[in-house]
Amino acid sequence: MIPILNNKYPFYLLSFAVLYLFLALRYDFGNDYLSYLHIHQAINEGRYAWGASDALYKILNLLISNFNVFVAVNSFFYMVCIFILIKNNLSRNQYWLATLILLINPYLFLIHLSSFRQTLAICFVILAVYFVTKKQTILYFLFVLLASGFHQSALIILPAYFLLTTKKVSFIKGILIIVIVILLLSTSLMNTLILSIINYFPTNYLYYFNQDLQNSMRATLISSFFFFLILFNINRLKGKEMIYGKLALISTIISLLAFKVSMITRVGMYFDIFLIVIIPLIFSKMKQGKIRIILILLTLTIYFLRYWSFFNNEVWMDSYRTYQTILGY
Repeated sequence: MIPILNNKYPFYLLSFAVLYLFLALRYDFGNDYLSYLHIHQAINEGRYAWGASDALYKILNLLISNFNVFVAVNSFFYMVCIFILIKNNLSRNQYWLATLILLINPYLFLIHLSSFRQTLAICFVILAVYFVTKKQTILYFLFVLLASGFHQSALIILPAYFLLTTKKVSFIKGILIIVIVILLLSTSLMNTLILSIINYFPTNYLYYFNQDLQNSMRATLISSFFFFLILFNINRLKGKEMIYGKLALISTIISLLAFKVSMITRVGMYFDIFLIVIIPLIFSKMKQGKIRIILILLTLTIYFLRYWSFFNNEVWMDSYRTYQTILGY
């Protein structure tokens, strides 16, 4: 029903408006809301604040001295970027699935509303990739640099440019990708690589790395489903779709590698967002049949289970269980 309405009327605009209000009016919703409130106050009072070393983030806080307005402006920019990503890559009858994935994958929308600095950086990365599809290389690098002005870790996207081509992934390259992932998971090579580049990232990344946290086997097996779903179907994509497909594939690879070092999922956030357009695109290019239906149901089931798990995890449950608005304060 929703796909039909979206195809005939701009019903999706109402959905985006509701999501915007949800974001713009929130108060103390998410793990880091109050932390960013205190950062905003500290910056405007001239005191030391975490994240103030990211020049553009500091400037934005100074330009918008009211924190509620600051949240509303950031929320609007976020929703515009998500809308651009979906509208420029999917047909109207696919918008609902992309939006559903955005919402029921808790490590997208719910984490985005909590991580102010990195979410702003992700928005600029979305725009940077858009310019790649338009073959505007200079604007790509410019927007990645702007992203790094909000969160230094966005610099990891710079070398990704050389992977963002419309060329198909050959059988040999596909096998090579699988072999590399297995090697990184089964040897100490990945730890060596991370240690060699981690000094170029914010100091807290080294702290997270030294905690030696790893994703569970269950989470890794779930991630492997998305890895193989994209890898085996990526050559169904054409033109600019392939660029987004490669970004989504990188996202799933990072999710697998988190089995050894969960910290790298913070870098994966820059790639995860592109799953919301690639998964609907892949399903739309499959032939109608039982296998397609099974894969769609399995995908949604996995995301719903992750959603349930998220709200039953002690790390997140207290910060996300109760939604509050600024209207009560």
